[in-house]
Amino acid sequence: MRDLIFTGIVDRLLFTAIVLGILMAAVAGWRYFDLANQLSSNQAAQIHEEGGEVAIESKSQAHGLMASDLERRRMLADQRNMMIVGGAGLALIGLGWFLGDILRGRRRKAATAFADVTGSSDTTAPS
Repeated sequence: MRDLIFTGIVDRLLFTAIVLGILMAAVAGWRYFDLANQLSSNQAAQIHEEGGEVAIESKSQAHGLMASDLERRRMLADQRNMMIVGGAGLALIGLGWFLGDILRGRRRKAATAFADVTGSSDTTAPS
């Protein structure tokens, strides 16, 4: 009975890890592309992509470009963080799946061993 409860808890934890990994990867992917869209409309990002220089005509224009550049840097940092979160989500999916496969293999092996010992052809033995 105790093994059955432990098995149920482990199965739920692995399923939760897989679902959490899917959510993390999906949210990170959505946020990454949202930030890419915002970057395409950022004035400093456009200037940076073109590789051109800007002739500053006034102090207010300089402050505006500075603020735009700070925003661009923040968005680039957020994009890198979303790549990390997405990668962690994918790793969580893989880990949950891998451990689930290992546990299913052990249960299958234990059920086969139980059937061999009892001489029964029923392989639905408790694990």
